[in-house]
Amino acid sequence: MKLSDTSPKASQVYFERLAAMTPSERVRLGVALWEAGHALQCAAFRRKYPHADEAEIAFHVAVTRFGEELARAAYRRV
Repeated sequence: MKLSDTSPKASQVYFERLAAMTPSERVRLGVALWEAGHALQCAAFRRKYPHADEAEIAFHVAVTRFGEELARAAYRRV
């Protein structure tokens, strides 16, 4: 059984709206959601590390997204 806190009517409206969107509208929505998530993640790290510069914040975000080993390789950190 699938658990959901969304009513069947709300779910229906949601999927109807998605189906009515053009591909470019769906891409724009996806980009906007990704940007919002990225901004929230960066803000969380800025609160956790208030003296970190933007490069350090980017590194911490990379660690959470890709794992420490890959982030260290990408950012050339030992």
